Amino acid sequence: IERLTERIPSMQALTFPFKERRAGQGELIRAVYRSIARGRGLFCEAPTGTGKTVSVIYPALRALGDGRCTRVFYLTPKATAMAAARECINMLSDGGLKIRAVVLSAKEKICTNGSKCAYSATACKNKRTGLGPLALKLYEKNKAIIDFNDIRELALSCGACPYELALDYSELCDVIILDLNYAFDTAVYLKRYFDRGGDFALLIDEAHNLEARAREMYSASLSTEELEAALLDPELLGEHSPCRRALMEAIEKCRAHFLPILRDNVRTGADGVKVSFAHTSELPAEMYTIVYNIKDALCEEYELARRTRSENFTPRYKKLKDLYYKSVKLADICDMFGEGYKLLVRGRGDAIVATLYCIDTGRALAERLNKIKAAVFFSATLEPIDYYSAVLGGEMKSDTVTVGSPFSSDALAVRIMENVSTRYSERERTLPEIVRIIAATLSARRGHYMVFTPSFEYLEAVSEAFRRTYPNVKTVKQKRDMTDTERRDFLFEFDKDAHEYLVGFAVMGGIYAEGIDLAGDTLIGAIVIGIGMPTLSDEREAIADYFEDKYERGREFAYIFPGMRRVWQAAGRVIRRESDRGAIVLIDDRFLDPIYKKSIPDLWSGMRYCKSPKELNADLKEFWAGVDKKKPFTPNK
Repeated sequence: IERLTERIPSMQALTFPFKERRAGQGELIRAVYRSIARGRGLFCEAPTGTGKTVSVIYPALRALGDGRCTRVFYLTPKATAMAAARECINMLSDGGLKIRAVVLSAKEKICTNGSKCAYSATACKNKRTGLGPLALKLYEKNKAIIDFNDIRELALSCGACPYELALDYSELCDVIILDLNYAFDTAVYLKRYFDRGGDFALLIDEAHNLEARAREMYSASLSTEELEAALLDPELLGEHSPCRRALMEAIEKCRAHFLPILRDNVRTGADGVKVSFAHTSELPAEMYTIVYNIKDALCEEYELARRTRSENFTPRYKKLKDLYYKSVKLADICDMFGEGYKLLVRGRGDAIVATLYCIDTGRALAERLNKIKAAVFFSATLEPIDYYSAVLGGEMKSDTVTVGSPFSSDALAVRIMENVSTRYSERERTLPEIVRIIAATLSARRGHYMVFTPSFEYLEAVSEAFRRTYPNVKTVKQKRDMTDTERRDFLFEFDKDAHEYLVGFAVMGGIYAEGIDLAGDTLIGAIVIGIGMPTLSDEREAIADYFEDKYERGREFAYIFPGMRRVWQAAGRVIRRESDRGAIVLIDDRFLDPIYKKSIPDLWSGMRYCKSPKELNADLKEFWAGVDKKKPFTPNK
């Protein structure tokens, strides 16, 4: 009754929360409302600074108020985007909107038992059913949005499972904010919503991340080495366990079936071990038999352990559970296998890995998307937009919109070094020139810069060469597997005196190339070395073959577009606010190629090509002089 008499009418009367709309916001708002009303997909690219979050949530709530959908899901791959959505809803609520929303946290993160939640539900003393009265207690808090702290506090005081409580409360809500996995992953998706679907609107933030996520979600592997490790683990399976016999039979069948297939493609690896590879678009009947035998045997062993209270919370139980759920996912992917999939088989000595590899993520995602009314995919990086439309559910009826940048083109100096190759075979030769280009960029304006490379190996070479040549310039460097403290320390350096030189070296596609916000003078330039192209691999070649047959664009789909996405994401760290000014230097002669140029963002329309570090330095000095005329340079202290 309250929803019908208060919340829905307040959504119908909802007004935009700002007096003025930024350039492009009106177009985006209209496109989002229209797509939900018509029950279509929408792929929209809107640059940083457009105000994307409010521009999709506001029209979605208007559509909900007008009866165009029954519930809104805000999906994101990152906690930072969840925070932005939460802030937006609170802002609208402060303006008079009546709404109920919830942020769903991962089960292991919110569990009051800590990591034990991942072990056994039967051993957990927390109440898991009949949580309706507690959900109403959350409702009675009369908060626009309920999040982690609200749910966990009540669950702790009442001995309830916080994850199940959050799910029960979500059924009372208009908006649910959650990770992408809970809508699409076969292992953890919310069955209460997405099994049968409904008139839901999905708002998918940072949508450019979904392709890689989907490929991981909808692929699975069977490894004889992993099965052998389970057999050799003295704690995992008893000597006379039926599961032990099933795993041994599975290993024998894998070798009997796949080794003959691999014999024609054997070569000797660098370490002297024989390696082999084969692929097929057909899934052999033997594969189904192997997978389902493993699943059934592990299910029996797991259920026995789950019912044995002394087993709960033991390392053996966790290992067994992990192995069982891997077999469940493998069986699920077997059932999905068809067009858009390939079976990739690798041999290394006697070991075999058979991977059911999802190539066409668009087909896999479309199955879930077809159960809901509308989906809005939005990001600052969806270029070329027809590529993303194809790989993110391209079978659903969809529209596209590209919103212009709210920033003036003179806020950014984009310079391309057209005479330098960063191809693998040329890297050692061109390394001194790259160091000179970095120095030329820095000497045009003292401040903080980031240098992005395609790989950690190349990062080490570039950073070491620069450090040797300019030992007095302070540098920080991204490392593999950094701890949380090391990550924070890296970023903390950029908060220090912006009038001092600082160069941060990082990899494209890594933790510092996306999702960090170094606004103002904390970062005034980015130097991107190379085109970010993924490494040549059997998987990438399978993707190229498939999309060459489907669209005659195999190389673009497999290598070029994913590579350029890394470039644009890295370069996008520079301009984060309307008042920001900065420089981007791209180093690679391949940026001259039309196939790369056509995905260059509109904001970069004033880009120029430079032939030498000297020319680059003079050009950037001219740019910064123009900036200082309009706004004197006053770095943060």
